[in-house]
Amino acid sequence: MPTPGTSVISAKKRLLTRKQMNIAFKVGIVVLLLIALYVELQSRKNLADIYAVFVQQFSVANWQYFAAVCALMPLNWLIETLKWQPFLRRYDGISLKKAFFAVLAGVSFALFTPNRVGEYAGRLLFVRPENHWKSLLVNAVGGIAQYLVLLTGGTLGGLWFAAQFLHWERSTLMTGAVFVLAGLSLLYYIFFNIRRIVPIARRIPLLRRLKPYVRDVVLLEQFRRRDLLLILFWSAARYLIYSTQYVLLLHFFSIQAGFWGAYAGVATIYLLQTIVPLPAIAGLLVRGNLAVFVWAFFGGNELSSLAATFVLWIINLILPALIGTFSLFHVSITKTLGYEDD
Repeated sequence: MPTPGTSVISAKKRLLTRKQMNIAFKVGIVVLLLIALYVELQSRKNLADIYAVFVQQFSVANWQYFAAVCALMPLNWLIETLKWQPFLRRYDGISLKKAFFAVLAGVSFALFTPNRVGEYAGRLLFVRPENHWKSLLVNAVGGIAQYLVLLTGGTLGGLWFAAQFLHWERSTLMTGAVFVLAGLSLLYYIFFNIRRIVPIARRIPLLRRLKPYVRDVVLLEQFRRRDLLLILFWSAARYLIYSTQYVLLLHFFSIQAGFWGAYAGVATIYLLQTIVPLPAIAGLLVRGNLAVFVWAFFGGNELSSLAATFVLWIINLILPALIGTFSLFHVSITKTLGYEDD
């Protein structure tokens, strides 16, 4: 039978082990992010040329466009927080500040995962263990709304781009528009009737067996249409902001695409890059190639097109990811896994 002294020593050892796990995990994430960033930068043979173009554009008084892009970055991620935090707060009580850093931590994880699914894992670290499934479901609803907006903007922009530059025939455009409208209408119907998924899921034998693991799916029944409309509104606002950031960088790098052309080109690039399921940090090459292809129709040279894409990647993903990574030092990984540290 263990003595009280032995129990105290054992408890101290467990506490020390958990602290070591916390430190190792957090340091590991920082190291992985820095290594991935270093590899990406080293792989860009034209990095010096991009930097030269960037400095040159500052010298011609284009700095205000760059300043506006930087100013919109925190607003972009604040709006993403507002899509998630108010609904999770009904169950978890997470503050807006804590949720904001959770979102940035999710950006860190998203850099290494296809289609940024790592965002889910990063945010879970700031949520109490008993609310993990609730967090995932709320985040999933927000993600679906963002994809709906992206598909809507992307297909409209893509059709405009195809008509103007790819010279699609009118009949082809009309056929494409009909199919797109039908598909989007179905997706929006499903989104605004997401509550009906729960009764359907209950009839599926396999899902009934998984009930202990997905019991929080009933949370979907609590999403009223006004809630879904609000999430969709924030998704559209965020889409407008990061599209505007890209358009501002086009002006910064002197790519004259015009108002409609710029937004249509950006929408087309975002749509095509989303179809390719690559991690955000590996997808930069795909985005760069798409940008060179699209902006060439507007007279943009290869270097300026790559520079606009690269700078936006740094501002909107790498800087938030770095902040999110260091915010991990203020959370307990072992508590997230359901253990107590004291």
